[in-house]
Amino acid sequence: MRVLVVSDTHVAAAQVPWLLELLRPHLDGVTHILHAGDAVSAELYDRLSELAEVHAVAGNMDPDEVRERWPAQDVLELGGRRVGIIHGWGGPQDLPRRVRERFQGPDGRVPLDVLVFGHSHQPLVEKRDGLLLLNPGSPVDQRFAPYRSVAELDLERLTARLIRLG
Repeated sequence: MRVLVVSDTHVAAAQVPWLLELLRPHLDGVTHILHAGDAVSAELYDRLSELAEVHAVAGNMDPDEVRERWPAQDVLELGGRRVGIIHGWGGPQDLPRRVRERFQGPDGRVPLDVLVFGHSHQPLVEKRDGLLLLNPGSPVDQRFAPYRSVAELDLERLTARLIRLG
């Protein structure tokens, strides 16, 4: 199972072919694509679903047609792992803590193996208390990050690798 993780693509329908071309070198063998919101175009999800199984959430910049299609947060079973996915909100400081708290149970534990989020455009791969936190950054915008990026998630090893883009 090969999983590509993206977020904050912010593309209008006319820009979808350009984005797919940018992602093409990283799509070979991908079986699942996780999108952590702010796609902005529902057409992007349609085109990605032609390439692999897509799981997504709606972000704060997504239009109603995307919000009607995807939840604000979700938990999936992939490769024997529990994967939470959410876009995020607020300022970038403390974003990992805020999204983690959204999935906490009454005992304070987060019953996930991986938590995928976006919003800040700042790539992050970090393990905290056995939970892999993954923000793939943005493949199109580096105003808030040192580089444009996506990520590859290895569910068997419970690791992720950031992929820097042009």
